[in-house]
Amino acid sequence: MARLDMYANYELQASFKLDDNDFVLGRDASCVVSIPDSKVSRKHAIITSKGDDKIIENIGLNGTKVNGKAIESPYTLQAGDAIFIASYILVYQPEDITETDLDSTTIISRAPPKTLVL
Repeated sequence: MARLDMYANYELQASFKLDDNDFVLGRDASCVVSIPDSKVSRKHAIITSKGDDKIIENIGLNGTKVNGKAIESPYTLQAGDAIFIASYILVYQPEDITETDLDSTTIISRAPPKTLVL
């Protein structure tokens, strides 16, 4: 099963399994991943499934970046893609990731957040 690895302060904080249900990220407590940060929209981004693909879409006002670039339309996630929401980094890992994919992945880093509360 695909997963998202969430990093704060350059350390892995949590991993989330991505099934075929919609996966909402945001500040609201009803989100699958709730990130209590004023720079995070209540409903910031959504990850949906289309066949074997996982697709992320920005649904908030504060913007979502993948690999350092703002996404303006739905984006199909690839192995090792880094999703930036405020100062948090979530790395997409598909279930079929290989050692070669991991070796060629570059993680883009940002200044670490002050706190992380899940």
